[in-house]
Amino acid sequence: MTSLHASRTGGSSDLLFLDVDGVLHPLNIDYTFSSRFFSHLPLLEELLREFRSVDVVISSDWRLADSVEQLQQYFSDDIRHRIIGATPQIDPDAVVHHRRQLEIQAWLEGNGRIGSEWVALDDWASHFEAGFRRLVLTDPKRAFDQDSFQELRSHFLRFAAGR
Repeated sequence: MTSLHASRTGGSSDLLFLDVDGVLHPLNIDYTFSSRFFSHLPLLEELLREFRSVDVVISSDWRLADSVEQLQQYFSDDIRHRIIGATPQIDPDAVVHHRRQLEIQAWLEGNGRIGSEWVALDDWASHFEAGFRRLVLTDPKRAFDQDSFQELRSHFLRFAAGR
């Protein structure tokens, strides 16, 4: 899957690679859902409204069941158009380390965005190299909370300062 609106941004936007489960809503320790879906989305949208140069690419497994257009419908009208694509799936039968990081890299390469500023928001550290600096890691039981908000905001501020 590739970007839906690459021409809209001209490839100049900053990017957030977004997981859903354990990020936009909490999970119990056994990875069942502990609250309504997308309960933490308003907090993320608040941050995206502050940083209008950031577009979103879905890196969650939700991209395997729903199209980008379907996933856009969960977002507010003013944010929806900033959901520009979803990462490709690496062969699910292949044994790969840091799968999500590799899928993000494949999206960046496939969309001519290697030099873009980006950050991933995810709850699974094992999907990324240890200590990966482009990862904001959420606690799946708390999801996207004020601590995650502040950490992600610091990445977005760094993006803005680099322009």
